[in-house]
Amino acid sequence: MNITEILTIVLIASASALCIALIYYLNQIVKSVRSLNGNIKELSSEIKPLIHSTLELSDKLNKITNEANSQLNISRSIISDFRDRADKVLNLENKVRKGIEDAVMPFVKNLNALGIGIETFWSNFRNK
Repeated sequence: MNITEILTIVLIASASALCIALIYYLNQIVKSVRSLNGNIKELSSEIKPLIHSTLELSDKLNKITNEANSQLNISRSIISDFRDRADKVLNLENKVRKGIEDAVMPFVKNLNALGIGIETFWSNFRNK
């Protein structure tokens, strides 16, 4: 055996060792990828219900918001109607007051003048 054959054997043994090491590390990498794949599947299966419940929550919040807006619009309408009716009542009250004042005040003035006239008459009648 000469040196070339010995070096060839050493080279072949080294290449074989490298192939075995490569196969071992590739096996470890495949195990890690499989473990990672399993973790991703597990995470995905856990996230799906979370996404589903988040979508349901979003739908319910939209419904609640729409109902709140509807109730707010109804409240605004009721307040507006109440204001309109209160304004009508106040206008009616002003009209009634003005009508009574316009009708009664001349009568009161006449009664007052009559009272003053009668008082003057009696005071003149007594003085004579």
